[in-house]
Amino acid sequence: MVEITPEVREQLKIPLGRFVDIAALKSLKCRIISIGDVCTLGLLESGIMPHLAVFDFRSMRRELEPEMVRALRAAFRNPVKYRNPPGTVSEEIIRDAPALIAKGGAILIDGEEDLTALAFILAASDDDAVIYGQPNEGLVLVRPDEKIKRKIRGWLSRPGSWS
Repeated sequence: MVEITPEVREQLKIPLGRFVDIAALKSLKCRIISIGDVCTLGLLESGIMPHLAVFDFRSMRRELEPEMVRALRAAFRNPVKYRNPPGTVSEEIIRDAPALIAKGGAILIDGEEDLTALAFILAASDDDAVIYGQPNEGLVLVRPDEKIKRKIRGWLSRPGSWS
């Protein structure tokens, strides 16, 4: 388990990419990896089917409304299930992220999905787009280049981050 330190959590309050609106995402000609329930639902409502969606049926630590859960279940019939405790990125997700991206589909997280964005950014190609929601601010588009990957590798390798 990679535990995300308080220092890294503070740095994660700064978006890893740029804010975008749904209209800008419609013009993307690449694989979209969406992280988070509300983010994924927003894409679906706009007619954008993510190549890979990661969700946990929660938003802001509260259970989703039943109709939101139904919409995710309807769009993604057989999500792969992973455990990811809050405040961490599981080693299993980090290890499996490249294959999960290659396959596409959906991942249902038991725990917290937000920080799994780090694993998927690391595993994504620079042709992919990782989209996640920045709480109370909007959608963030990350193009996973080497600069952002280097930053994430540094965060995940800090002393005390592995447990």
